[in-house]
Amino acid sequence: MNYFNKNHVDFFVIAVILLIGSFIAITRGSNFSDGDSYSVILSFLRYLDSGIYYPSRNYGHPIPELMIGSSSYFFGTPISNLVCFLSFFSSIVIFFYTFAKKNHNLYLFILLFASNFFLLFENTNSIDFPIALLFFSLGFFFLKKNYLIISSVFFGFCIASRANFLVFIYPSLLIYYYDSLINKKIYEFTKVLIITTLVGIIFYYPIFQVNNYNLKFLDLPFIDDSITTPGWYGGPELKFELLFPRFIYKIYKLVGVFSSILIIFFYKEIINYVLSKNRLILISTFIIFINLLMFYFMPTKMLIINPFLIFLYISIFNCLSKNKIVLIIAFNLLPWFFSYNILEIKYKNQEVCSAKEAIDASISFSFVKGNLIEYINLDNSLSKCYSNFMEKYSFEFENGLPLRLSK
Repeated sequence: MNYFNKNHVDFFVIAVILLIGSFIAITRGSNFSDGDSYSVILSFLRYLDSGIYYPSRNYGHPIPELMIGSSSYFFGTPISNLVCFLSFFSSIVIFFYTFAKKNHNLYLFILLFASNFFLLFENTNSIDFPIALLFFSLGFFFLKKNYLIISSVFFGFCIASRANFLVFIYPSLLIYYYDSLINKKIYEFTKVLIITTLVGIIFYYPIFQVNNYNLKFLDLPFIDDSITTPGWYGGPELKFELLFPRFIYKIYKLVGVFSSILIIFFYKEIINYVLSKNRLILISTFIIFINLLMFYFMPTKMLIINPFLIFLYISIFNCLSKNKIVLIIAFNLLPWFFSYNILEIKYKNQEVCSAKEAIDASISFSFVKGNLIEYINLDNSLSKCYSNFMEKYSFEFENGLPLRLSK
């Protein structure tokens, strides 16, 4: 009887989280918090109208452009948001069965992730990251099951969804097959590597074709000498005094203004865990490290550093006691309702439709409304901003209608 009741509690918690995330995804419509969401949809629409492929954000995201673009075209942005949230939610479940120890419950694992406001709300946007994350998790799940071809295909789909995931995939495969490579058993490693690469490259062929088969579309300083922006992808100039403070502050905000302090107290247990020699633990540790390194040079959008947070939570879940995990969840939930700032940040432009570019910051402590309160009080002005780019689809886009209704 106790087992029966326990299963009902687990199911109820998971169902509530799923319903909350789905509600947020549907009700936000085109009011995206990610400024690149509209470009993913626009890429699909332009191809539909002209037969010419215009990749979103220079280097393109082929599979999300197809999935998100088609779902918003036929059903509207509320449904494309829902597709992305369900991709994120599914990936968390798959990560549990791939990386997590079985001494805790699935509901606690999901609750740990869902309690982080940024992690939950950012993945209700129509954006490429949660789709790439779903394929990423499936790749590891089938790799662990030793279904190599299926695993390779999903890793290829991941790269075709978000190209920068290749910096996680290839080294992770190297770590996973390290013992085999030492013993000169390279067949399985080579097989997975080749299939993953071929599947990923196939989807990017139109992008290479549009860019005359060069790599300038990557928009990186060491590839294209003509780039005049000081940093990578809109980030600050590559100087320590500019990069490091922004890097630390954004990590502190993403992990949580309360829970980041709490996690510091558990640092010994976490470090001892990540230094273990188990290959799945080593993969988690590597992804955390490489993602932090990436974000150091590109401290722009929070989505860039989501893999760090996801695998940090996997590590926390595996090495801390249940009571400590519950405490972190509680501290994660506090800034939903009230929070505090330690900096007063000045932005170059205060216009709602303009990108937020910080130009100055000063230390100033103040209590502020929680993230959920601020979200509830937001109007739909951002959807109006993005609709300016949607050409003949602007009315349907702004109102969350199926874009196929446009005349």
